[in-house]
Order: sequence, then structure tokens, then C-alpha cells
Amino acid sequence: MKTNIETVSDTRKKITAAFSAAEIAKEKEGVVAEFVRYAKIPGFRPGKAPKAMIEKRYASDIKASLERAVTSKAVEKLNSIKEFDIFSVVDLKHGDIEDANGASLEFTADIYPEVKLPEDYKTTVELPPAAATADEVQKTVDFYRNQRAKYDKIEGRPAQKGDFVQVSYEGKVDGVSINELVERPAMYGKQEGTWEEAGNTDVPGVKSVVEGVVGMNVGETKTVEEEFAKDFPEAKLAGKKAVFELTLKEIREKKLPEVDEAFLKDLGYKDEAEFRDRLTKDITAEKTQHNEVMKRQQAVDALLEKVDFPVPESAVEEERQAILQEMMLQFVSSGASKEDLEKNKKALFDSASADALPRAKMRIFLNRVAKANKLKVNDEDMSRMLWQESVRTHTRPEELIKSLKKDSARVSRMRADALLQKAINFIAEKAEVKEIQK
Repeated sequence: MKTNIETVSDTRKKITAAFSAAEIAKEKEGVVAEFVRYAKIPGFRPGKAPKAMIEKRYASDIKASLERAVTSKAVEKLNSIKEFDIFSVVDLKHGDIEDANGASLEFTADIYPEVKLPEDYKTTVELPPAAATADEVQKTVDFYRNQRAKYDKIEGRPAQKGDFVQVSYEGKVDGVSINELVERPAMYGKQEGTWEEAGNTDVPGVKSVVEGVVGMNVGETKTVEEEFAKDFPEAKLAGKKAVFELTLKEIREKKLPEVDEAFLKDLGYKDEAEFRDRLTKDITAEKTQHNEVMKRQQAVDALLEKVDFPVPESAVEEERQAILQEMMLQFVSSGASKEDLEKNKKALFDSASADALPRAKMRIFLNRVAKANKLKVNDEDMSRMLWQESVRTHTRPEELIKSLKKDSARVSRMRADALLQKAINFIAEKAEVKEIQK
């Protein structure tokens, strides 16, 4: 086989692989031998049917197998070229594979760009202390108290900030109900009896309603105004002023339990000291894990800033498709319908396109780091990737393994991801941590 290489761009080559008639004949001989060995012909035991009969009966199948064999041989040869590494074959053209004069295969392939790696992989990353603070522990204690709070019905006084109130309301813009203006108005349309925490504007809700109920009595009606932001997601309401008429139906006062013996027993602790000690350890472990993620990210980003290289078109497209798949999986998991997916199709595509280039650049950089430092993927790495993929896709490991046997491309992607994780670990291990105070 002879090859001719033409440079299309810094990241793309056109490669012609030429096979002589003798080489094609040799490949065909091997393909036909396989068909003779396993083909089933009435009246003949496997492997005993005449070769000429097999070639005639399975002519199209033999030709297709020959094309695959020759293509595979060509790709194997291309991958051995030391001048560059092929990222992916984006196009393949060939004439009649059984031409009497031989055959030529024309590959258009994206190649890994030349990346001048830093001489020193050391970086300095800034991370906050991982130790749990007294304030963080107390907030977690309060979280458990809030989970077990009681809500006593209140009569004879107006609603106060922190009370939970049942309120009905309807929003209108220029006298027209928001429910008529917007296809899916949700909380900013009309509600018959929703519960709100009076005065708490940090949670989802119509702020003017949440603030407006403070000071109201049960049965009282009130009108408030809400001005929607200019970048409000619902275009028909963006920048508009709405009037909400609300009626207070019920008031409940929130009563937090004391951190006493009964409270601690319910949570499975013998005393408050044990409870706070457990919270301290859990918070510290969570912050430590978060810091490790930030350390890895900062270290890689710091090195990426030092290099610049062109990114193959197919690498960007591969990332775009991977991001889209992730987005759609999350979209569907959240309960969105096919109509919702279609409606947001352009927004999802635009978002994926914006993230594709930097992600492709990072993956190529990490791949080159892995190659330069002779990092390899082992069985333990793949087992870890299998578990991560199982968790990400909410699929049982045995079901995932079964599906992977039919999807070699997905397996290759997982192996590539495992290699990139090793490169990230390699970089993170060399990072120096500087503790900062918030």
C-alpha cells in the first residue's frame, strides 16, 4: 500500500491510500476463505462447498467485507504514521474496490494539532479552608429544625414576616389576565390557594405578593404591582408592569422544635455534642470534596491559559453532540415533554455550540498531556468510568454493560474520558494549594 498526504489545514489532511491489484487479490482471498469456512449451502457441510459457488452466491456480501477489510488495513497504516496523530476520519471515498488496476481510498482526516506543552506542570490554586465553621454547623442544625417545624394556625392578628400564609391571587397586564396572555403562566399567573412564606423574597414566587401579604388579615384583599425584568424569560411579560389582586385565606405561624432529647433521639443521636460532631465531619468532608474539584479545575485552566493551538472541526462537532445529548437527558429527566424539547431546540443547540469549542480544546490538551507523560487506562479506570456512567444515566450496571456491547463508539468515548481523568489527576497532583479566607 502506498500513501500520499496532502495538507488541507493545520488540523486536516487528505490522505490517499493506493492498493495494487495483487494486494486487493490477497485481501479478497482471505475474505472468501472466511465465507467458505462458515457459509451454509444446502447439500454441503460447512467448509465443504465449492469456492466458486460461494463467490457467486455471496458476491455482494464478499465485496462489502472486502471493502471493510481494505479500509481497516488502510486506517491501521494511517494510524502508524509518526508525523501526526489522526483525531478522526471525517470522510472516505473510493472507487470500485475490485478494479483490475487496484484501488485507491481517499481519506479526509482531522489530526491532533501540535500542542507545545508547558515545561513545568506546577500551578498554584487558591481554595477556601475545608474545615466546617460554627456558622455552617448552626445553619445545618436549623435545617433539621425546619424540617420538623410545626405550623400553628393563627387568628386575630395580621401576617408577620416568616409566617406561612395561604393566598389566592391573579395577575393582569393592561387589564388582561396573565393566564390569557401566556401559554404556561405558572406562579406568576393565577393561583387559587398557594402557600407562601410571608416576606421571603429569596425563594421562587411573585415578590410583590410575597411582600404584600405582610400586615394583611385573613379575608382581606389587596392590590399590588409587579414590574417584570426586561430580560424576563417570558417575552410577553418582559419589561411589563402587572397588577396582582390577592386575598389572604389563612395564616400559620412556624414553630421550630428545640434541640432536646426527643429531637436528637428522632435523628438517632444520644446528645447534642454527638449531633454537632457528625455535622462538623460531614460539612468538612463535603467542602474537602468540593475543594478537590476546584483544585483540578483551576490547575487545568491555569495550564490551558499558557497554550494556544487550532482545534479540529470534528472535535468541536463531537463535543457539541455530546453536550446536546447531556442537555436533552437532563431536560427529559426533569419531566419535559417532546413539545418542550422541540420548543427549546434552538436554545439548546446555541448553548451547546457556545460550550463546544472550549471543551474540545481542553480535551485535546489533556489528551496530549496524557500522551507526553505515557499515561494509560487500565481495568480499574474503566470500572470507575462504568460506575460513573451508570450513576449519570440512572442505569443499572448490568444493563449498561449489555448496551455497551452493542455500542463501540460509546465505549471509546468512555475510554477517552478515563484517559482525560488520569491527565487531570496528573496535573492536580502537581498543584500547590494556597488557602484563602472568604
